[in-house]
Amino acid sequence: MIAKGRILEWGNSFGLRLSKIDVADAGLHANQDVEVEITPKVTKVKDVFGTLKKKVNTAKALREIDRMFGEK
Repeated sequence: MIAKGRILEWGNSFGLRLSKIDVADAGLHANQDVEVEITPKVTKVKDVFGTLKKKVNTAKALREIDRMFGEK
């Protein structure tokens, strides 16, 4: 199951806030120990690959790549 959450600061620690629906759908409950794999959210091809270094219009090329991958 993939659930989106938000990392928040709680005192000297961090906490991960998940929606109640996602937690219930996974059959989990409060105070239950879980194992979490964390990956940062990447929203644009530019965030992964940077900008192009060829003699092309970078903005136009990135728009084309975003369009191919369904980004807006």
